[in-house]
Amino acid sequence: MDSDKISSIAKACKITEEIFSQVVAKFSDFSSEKDVSRFISAKTNGQGLKPAFPTIVGSGPGGSEPHHKPILPLTNGFCVIDFGVKVNGYCSDFTRTVFLGTPAKKDLELYSLVLDAQTAGKNLVKAASPAIAPYEAACTALGSEVSHFVHGLGHGVAKRIHVKPYLKKTSADTLKENDVVTVEPGLYYKNEFGIRIEDVFVVTISGAKPLTFFDRSLIVIPFQ
Repeated sequence: MDSDKISSIAKACKITEEIFSQVVAKFSDFSSEKDVSRFISAKTNGQGLKPAFPTIVGSGPGGSEPHHKPILPLTNGFCVIDFGVKVNGYCSDFTRTVFLGTPAKKDLELYSLVLDAQTAGKNLVKAASPAIAPYEAACTALGSEVSHFVHGLGHGVAKRIHVKPYLKKTSADTLKENDVVTVEPGLYYKNEFGIRIEDVFVVTISGAKPLTFFDRSLIVIPFQ
């Protein structure tokens, strides 16, 4: 039933955000991407839960790979953290990009661009609408940087982490009421850094209802 699916995903999202809050609070204890990933795994396992997919932690150049495996030391700059948990078999999927050190003006501008793209895409998530429409809106919002957006805008979430509908360039899907989808624009600069912001929404006849609520402002973490 849709109600079971949505309530389970909502709970998974809430737990994911709680774990992320702990990640931010403990960040000074970490020296590598693997440290962050292990912390997330420990907190997930500690609640008797399983990860929805392998955790992604991409610091600096690692973040320029959308599905980067956490193997590098942490470095100054953007750090992409993407993970989820399963509740009653249903998945969450959540990404925030933090900044280690002091961001420059250009860093803030690029982050703001991704945030604007997410808002533009989310605003076109609505039942009976073509799934390609949010993707196109996000691309328009990214403007001259759109060539650095190298994946779809989002996907359905259920008991598998990637299901229809797909919010991407080649999609022929139509958004349906009670679909649960991600909206996750990103910019990737090869061997330099990446930025991604991802939230989960329920598709309704009036628009997108959020299941993730964590502040989307750039989190700046002291780092030496």
